[in-house]
Amino acid sequence: IAAYALQNRANMQVVVSSFDSDFFQLVDPNTCVLRYRGENTLLCDEGYVQEKFGVSASRYADFKSLVGDTADNVKGVPMVGMKTAAKLLNEFESLENLLANTEKIQRAALRNSIEGSRDRLAKNQRLIRLNGCEEVPFPVEALRFTYEGQKTGEVLSAIGVK
Repeated sequence: IAAYALQNRANMQVVVSSFDSDFFQLVDPNTCVLRYRGENTLLCDEGYVQEKFGVSASRYADFKSLVGDTADNVKGVPMVGMKTAAKLLNEFESLENLLANTEKIQRAALRNSIEGSRDRLAKNQRLIRLNGCEEVPFPVEALRFTYEGQKTGEVLSAIGVK
């Protein structure tokens, strides 16, 4: 999914339909995430990510590396919750820059926690970052969707989901 999105978003509008928040790191002016919930369906764009997490979508993988992701069994940094992660990333602009400048973190306990978590953060980045370098099995033209008034139930039935 990431490979298709990253390889094609310069040429077209990309909508990733998923509840997996990892896809928020792909969001940009041409890419959004559709979270289908019937009448409560959300189209998550850059504004949504910024408002919900306090960081830009381009920093989302760094954010998740700091806070962890229980759904993916990725342990975050002790003492770093969502607000602290957002504050640090907005101040230092990236996880890499944060790690290069830990001496500038005012709270000693937080600084020590981050410095002691360098290996974990490197591992988290490898697990979380969607780099899109995988080879795609089909040309994007073969995946084009044309809406012809289908209802969700009809689409699911057509692919064998009941």
